[in-house]
Amino acid sequence: MPRLSKTRKALLNTMMKESIFEATTAVLCEHGIEGTTMNRVAEAAALSKSSLYDYFHSKEDLLAFVSDRIVGPFLRMIEDLVQADLPAPQKLDTILRHALDDSVKHKAVIRLLAQADHSRQVKRSTRPRILEAVTAIYEQGIKEGSFRPHNPAYTSRMFIGCLTELFELQMSSDSDEAATEYVGILIGAVREGFSIHVAKERREKFQ
Repeated sequence: MPRLSKTRKALLNTMMKESIFEATTAVLCEHGIEGTTMNRVAEAAALSKSSLYDYFHSKEDLLAFVSDRIVGPFLRMIEDLVQADLPAPQKLDTILRHALDDSVKHKAVIRLLAQADHSRQVKRSTRPRILEAVTAIYEQGIKEGSFRPHNPAYTSRMFIGCLTELFELQMSSDSDEAATEYVGILIGAVREGFSIHVAKERREKFQ
């Protein structure tokens, strides 16, 4: 019985936080950072203000939670990819496609959090882990012969710089077309580089 009680409690906690996340993003999109208050979020989530404070002690905690809910799954996906049985170029391709999907799905909220400087805080906390994972993928690519020998620590920094620019591009554009084109170019660069001769040689190799 105690084990069942803990399971139910964990499930309830998960459902409650999902409700709070949806309520917070809705309030953010309607009222902006300054207009997002604990009262409004509690009302949107159909909670009393005291119940909301049981989960989050302040608006800052709430915004940090929203940031983590957006960035966390993306980070875990990248770290899981390191152990996946896939070629390195396909792993980098997957990261870019997920980044594009997330930038489209959470575009409005990402813009707002960036204004509140939360994106910079999230970047400081997650960047080392992303660097480590992407470096491991480049190291794999070198070992399997997908990439020429080079310093993977540097190429991983370049790759993350490209990811950052993707989100900057999304925040500065009302349309998703530019970001989609941008990711398409990056995927091509990961697979074949920009040399016409290299691209031609690789196509002929696999024909």
